[in-house]
Amino acid sequence: MDVGTIEENPQAGRRRSLLSAPHLDRPPLDRPPGDPAVAAERLEEIRQHHLDRYRRREVVAATTTPAGDRVDWVPVESQAPGRPAEPPEAPETPEAPEAAGSGVGAERPTRSAARPPVEQGPPGTVPLLRKDIDAMRPVGTLQDYLAKGLHPRIVTPPDNPNRPETGAAHEYAHAWQTVTNYGTEGYVNTWKPYVQWSNEFSLGQQWTVRGTGTGLQTLEVGAQTYKDVYGDWEPHLFIYYTTTGYTSSGDDVGGYNTDVRGWVQVATSSFPGMRVAESVAGGDQYDLFVKVQLHQGNWWVRIGAEWMGYYPASLYSETGLRSMADQTDWGGEIVDDTVNHPESSQTDMGSGAFAREGWTHAAYMRNLRYQSDDAGTMTDLQGTPQVTDATEYDISADFSGTSGWGSYFYWGGPGAA
Repeated sequence: MDVGTIEENPQAGRRRSLLSAPHLDRPPLDRPPGDPAVAAERLEEIRQHHLDRYRRREVVAATTTPAGDRVDWVPVESQAPGRPAEPPEAPETPEAPEAAGSGVGAERPTRSAARPPVEQGPPGTVPLLRKDIDAMRPVGTLQDYLAKGLHPRIVTPPDNPNRPETGAAHEYAHAWQTVTNYGTEGYVNTWKPYVQWSNEFSLGQQWTVRGTGTGLQTLEVGAQTYKDVYGDWEPHLFIYYTTTGYTSSGDDVGGYNTDVRGWVQVATSSFPGMRVAESVAGGDQYDLFVKVQLHQGNWWVRIGAEWMGYYPASLYSETGLRSMADQTDWGGEIVDDTVNHPESSQTDMGSGAFAREGWTHAAYMRNLRYQSDDAGTMTDLQGTPQVTDATEYDISADFSGTSGWGSYFYWGGPGAA
């Protein structure tokens, strides 16, 4: 009888010494407490959710990327009734990443973080990630699995970045701004952070936000390491949305990537869930160009030079993201499951280095801008930096616009000592 398990990351080279761990006197957690029969039913529900989604796909071909991502190629028209929407004007290739300028210390150019696909599917088809269902071992209910973290949170970082009283704690190092917002763009430096437990994650992302409480709505894009969702300890491109302030998830309501209905894929070389390259401390740096734009009733997402796809704005409410956003936010987030392992997480944010370590050591986000009107005017971010616990993660920002990086910041940290 299969049940969910919580695995500790086996990357011994990245683990902190257990000699000082406060939980030394308790056995390692490889299986959650509770009724095994209930746990088995919950795991089966999660697996069945994915199987049902995959059975509904009109798969024309299947391929595997060099990084090991399994891909189904489906007719683009099969994702939703009618023809897919037309994207904004053909994007120009993002400007070549340049040295950061005075005071930032870039010593070499950055590279695109997107991984090349192994091959293209048949004409008229688009790629969708297919997970290894038999290998899935998440703990909790289907709603837990679809939520952003083991336990859903009620608010996005600008509202209340502090730890909730129960459930999974979300830690942040981010910069946000309350503005009229029709889109945003910038570069996210990508790494392979050490994530301590399989039901915890580490990410760097943008939030496009409007609303409050259970009416809060978001569109989120970035790079994430999350074993329970992707089946490995590697960084992946992710998208996420909520229409209910993170209180529920499901088709047309909210969730990750193509785990729930909502996203319409149109690109053929980038797709939600794909692996991305990781930077090397003291060496090559990779960053991911992300752009979000509201265009003709759809929230489009661009990765690099390609419009990857869109969320129909009709998913959202009139007081939410139907016609605009009222906040833009960039930064890092980790989730710390305080229920099954109550000691503070040793999960890295970004590279695992504090912001003061700078170029080729700390993670960065750069050339951060938002669209301030529906005519397409782009304005540099003038964000408010904020962290939840400066002893674990921090941020160092420069929004003066005096360097080639425009508005930028370094961010991250190693978690609990």
